[in-house]
Amino acid sequence: MAVKINGFVVPENLMKLLSSMASNWGDVINKNMLKVVHLSGAMTNEVYRISWPTKRDDDNRTVLVRIYGEGVEIFFNRDEEIRTFECISKHGQGPRLLGRFPEGRVEEFIHAKTLSAHDLRDPETSALIAAKLREFHNLDIPGPKNVVLWDRMRYKPT
Repeated sequence: MAVKINGFVVPENLMKLLSSMASNWGDVINKNMLKVVHLSGAMTNEVYRISWPTKRDDDNRTVLVRIYGEGVEIFFNRDEEIRTFECISKHGQGPRLLGRFPEGRVEEFIHAKTLSAHDLRDPETSALIAAKLREFHNLDIPGPKNVVLWDRMRYKPT
């Protein structure tokens, strides 16, 4: 049974996953206490911040939920994307993958801000970015290494 919260229909599979995750963390999800906020900026997915109260009164649990966009499979191989995301996640590069459901996935929510041009000109910030990029590019990510983007962009349905 899907639940509608703030105009967002939470798929049944997602509710089951969230309830299971919450139980593993010692939380209990009350669908009336879920807070769902749509996040803008995603190009091919719908992205939401979902929070619920924990047993501690002053604490909320927050996750990011990514609902896959329709029709983008011609650009992305979901199996390769998940394999890559899992590898990156396991190596501490970006958010942790917390769970998957048929329509999308649940990720660790990282409280952060988008860097401005001013931020990027700061030598300390730029040095941190360069160090993280070096770590990222040194990862041995499984799967094919060939570039398929250009062929996918020229995709012609049969």
